Amino acid sequence: MPQLHYHKQDLQNRSFKQQNLADVNFSKSDIRGCNFSDAMLAGADFQQVKTGQSRKQLILQFVEIFVLVVGFAVFLATNGIAAFAVALFAVAAVVLFAVAGVFAVVVAGTGTGVVLFAIAVVVAGALAIAAISAFCRGAIAEGIAGGSVAILFAGFAIYWFREQIKTIRYRRGTIFEAADLTNARFSDATIHNADFSNATLDFVDWTHVSFARCKFPNDFNDTIRALCTSRNGCSQDYSQVNLQRLHLAGVELEGANLLRANLNDANLQNANLKHAHLESTQALGTDFSHAVLTGACIQHWGINAATRFNDVRCDYIYLEPNQQERRPASGIFQPGDFAKLVRQFSDTLVSNTLDFLFHNGIEPQAFDVALRNLLTEYEDAGLSLHSLVDVGDGNRFVKLAVANPEADKAPMHAQFTHDYELHKQLAASREAEQAAQQKLAHAEGQLTVYREQSVFLQGFVYHQTDQFSRPILNAPNAQFTGDPMSDKRSNIELNNVTGGINSLVGGDNSGVAGKEITGAAGGDISGTLTLTLGQLEATKDPDALKLADLLKQLKTAIETPDAGLDAKDKEKALKHVDAIAKLGGDRKNPDLLERAGDALDALPTIVKRGNGLLEFSEKYLPTITAGIKTVLAAWGIAL
Repeated sequence: MPQLHYHKQDLQNRSFKQQNLADVNFSKSDIRGCNFSDAMLAGADFQQVKTGQSRKQLILQFVEIFVLVVGFAVFLATNGIAAFAVALFAVAAVVLFAVAGVFAVVVAGTGTGVVLFAIAVVVAGALAIAAISAFCRGAIAEGIAGGSVAILFAGFAIYWFREQIKTIRYRRGTIFEAADLTNARFSDATIHNADFSNATLDFVDWTHVSFARCKFPNDFNDTIRALCTSRNGCSQDYSQVNLQRLHLAGVELEGANLLRANLNDANLQNANLKHAHLESTQALGTDFSHAVLTGACIQHWGINAATRFNDVRCDYIYLEPNQQERRPASGIFQPGDFAKLVRQFSDTLVSNTLDFLFHNGIEPQAFDVALRNLLTEYEDAGLSLHSLVDVGDGNRFVKLAVANPEADKAPMHAQFTHDYELHKQLAASREAEQAAQQKLAHAEGQLTVYREQSVFLQGFVYHQTDQFSRPILNAPNAQFTGDPMSDKRSNIELNNVTGGINSLVGGDNSGVAGKEITGAAGGDISGTLTLTLGQLEATKDPDALKLADLLKQLKTAIETPDAGLDAKDKEKALKHVDAIAKLGGDRKNPDLLERAGDALDALPTIVKRGNGLLEFSEKYLPTITAGIKTVLAAWGIAL
């Protein structure tokens, strides 16, 4: 098994060829001269490593350069001065060069470039010497011929000299040829003389890497490397550039031109794409999580279900170039709105529309008022409903088609939004007021019951003894003296109790339990009904809860201020509803059964007498009464 930790180690000239080194830590190590060809290096950590030629390779390079310099000196000596003494020196230099060349080829193991250069220099030098010798003997023709050939070989020598210097300079040190480096990290590394030929470089982190004299796959060109290392592509042109499967997390691409670029499967988490041109950009499976897309143009871009927009920061976008077709037309997206709506902006759905996102459903009255105002104010815009889409989490996305292409959608969007929110708040206030009224009615109903249960019975007095107090009922005569709540013994005299209850409770009892009962249980029928419905709901029976809900709808309609019912009809209607509710709590009571039947027959007639309840009686009352009968039928009660 390979060692799984190589942090800060000197690994020069080590071979890791074809080894499985996935996720191994090589950070801050010296990997000059290492061979990683065909290795599995997915997720490996190469941060701040040093690549290039090792010390051994540098020594061999020095030998090659020495041979080349000596050879070039021979060339200059034999071709620059036509003195016999210099020629003799040149002969000696050629011999020295030949010996060095043999050492370079045999001992140091250098390539054929040095051999070719050595041969060319030796031949050129020998011909130059022969030409000089011919000139010295007066053989002009022979000297010219030898010199010409010497110049030819000298040209070859110069060419091979340049090529060999170039080869030495770019000779690979660290080898990653055909290695799998998916998700590897090279940030802040010094990458010199490295060979990445045919390597898999998907999602490699090249942040702030220093490259020099390296070999890469053809699709990892200078433009892409500059973006991956600098992380700054603001206002740069990347049109039609292949950025597929690159690690571009956190890159600055504000205002960048990505027209028809390939961003498929790229990692653009936390990237800044503000005002970027993403027209016709391919972004299938791209990760835009936490990226900034405010002001970007996304006309005709390609996304799919695998494209991620988690927590994208986007105030608005454009659907056409030159900042046209802003969405939203006014205001900004709320957090999370863009992720919900981005798929609604695809080519098949985009048109000349006004778009609205409603959170937690649509408030119908507010929508109706806002739409009516919009249609009245912008009659020439040719507005009509385009589509309504459920985008999840209870949110609704509504499109209004705009027939007039010249219509300014921003003020229309702003007016509708303002009117809708205003009337939504008013509706919420009305609901809160109704809830408060219902609570008050419930409290009044409870108070009524309390009053009924608290009525003093005539002829009831307390007789206090040393051990306890006990009631005395129907005493022929009684007279109460002293404090009945005192710990002291009280004096009691019997004297006409049945007629003297006024002396106990304080006079007129007509509002308590006497003849006039309207102030207690009879007058507040609304409170009594609220109490009855509360008792019905307290049973927790599903059918009882359904019945209570239906009867509440009836109660709310009857008690509506603009229902148009007079006080007498309103009281009758509420009593009928109360009779049905009581039957739900006491289903075997024949009295209640008859009253409930009469109530169901009488309610439609009474409700129709209310001018404000005409629509309710026609559209909703039949459904409610049918629902009541269905619930009662489930209990075996047929009305």
